[in-house]
Amino acid sequence: MKLKNIIPAPEAVLREGIIVLGGLVIASIVISRIPWLQNFIAGNSITIKDQSGNTLY
Repeated sequence: MKLKNIIPAPEAVLREGIIVLGGLVIASIVISRIPWLQNFIAGNSITIKDQSGNTLY
């Protein structure tokens, strides 16, 4: 088993990265335009706070 067979070509990595970034942009646009979807996501998200009440995540 050669390493060249396991690691994809740089062009393939770049192409997949562009596809993922494009999907993130499209998803953020869709979510920002639909208020009920924003509320649904906010209601089902986990918020972690520290001892002082600051939001960490």
